[in-house]
Amino acid sequence: MSETYAFLFCLGLGIAARFLYMGVTLLAKRTDIFPVTVILDMLTVIIVGGAFTLYVIFTGSVLAPYMFAALLGGYFITYKLTSGGGRERKERKQRKAEK
Repeated sequence: MSETYAFLFCLGLGIAARFLYMGVTLLAKRTDIFPVTVILDMLTVIIVGGAFTLYVIFTGSVLAPYMFAALLGGYFITYKLTSGGGRERKERKQRKAEK
């Protein structure tokens, strides 16, 4: 049962990481200062990596490949659901054609 909890936690952490990254990206675009962007990206990695590490330490879980797969899977699923996809590419092509 602890493997199920670890899987669900990592999946949720991947989803949270994507939303955190989206927020950080919007904030970085708003400031448009390179050092701020680097610091915000580093904080995102530290928060997600720290949460993962603390979960493993406090629960005494054994690191397993499914934990990393769940983390990346949660991020990827959320990325696919939240990304503009082809719409942005079409808009860029239309802008280039107008010029």
